[in-house]
Amino acid sequence: MTEPSQSRKPLRLTDTDRAIIGLLRLDSRRTVSEIAARVGVSRTTVKDRIDLLRERGVIRGFTIDVAETEVPDTHARGFFQLRLNRPVCKLVHASIATWPELLGFWSLAGELDALVLVAAPTAADIDDLRERLGRHPDVKALTTLVVLREWTNRG
Repeated sequence: MTEPSQSRKPLRLTDTDRAIIGLLRLDSRRTVSEIAARVGVSRTTVKDRIDLLRERGVIRGFTIDVAETEVPDTHARGFFQLRLNRPVCKLVHASIATWPELLGFWSLAGELDALVLVAAPTAADIDDLRERLGRHPDVKALTTLVVLREWTNRG
């Protein structure tokens, strides 16, 4: 049995872990055999890594994506455009990486330093996330863009 102190250690994702997660994000119904073939590892490796990722809370569940015409969108989505006091995207990302609402985080070249994508049940929840992120000591300026309607999303 794993000791409690071991299960609390953060899991360092490998390239294999990232590849498995990426394939599951695109289609969570993929078989272990298909993932193994695409990643280039054994089925046992894929199963063991998925089990560990679930145990450590990296993978919290497997979901489906239902078309808007079938079920109305019940989540608000928003982008946060960040300007930072110094080039520390890695630190800012680390501070919000565990947010369940976080869908994406990108470092950018140009006027903006980073772009963050979040989803939450309501626009008010998006505003709460904005306030939390705005309090980060390295965030100089934050602009919020709330998604009104999604026309195309290819993942």
